[in-house]
Amino acid sequence: MGYDRQGYIYFLSRKYRELEPERRRTIDELCRQYGGEYWKALREFLTTDRTATEICRKHYLSRATLYRCVKRYYEGFPKEI
Repeated sequence: MGYDRQGYIYFLSRKYRELEPERRRTIDELCRQYGGEYWKALREFLTTDRTATEICRKHYLSRATLYRCVKRYYEGFPKEI
């Protein structure tokens, strides 16, 4: 995946709280789809400044699991939302 595409996904996800409700719902659904039972951890990691360590401790998952969810999210992210 190219740098620009990664940047688009990263910054759009980080602007979560500023997005209109429909776009937030889309990100929520993507997190549910690619994070499974860890979707809330995935959403928190992608949309806040919290570190992977903080997220993993809070949600009781390993870094490897979190990063697998992040990878699936990036790979499955639509062209535009």
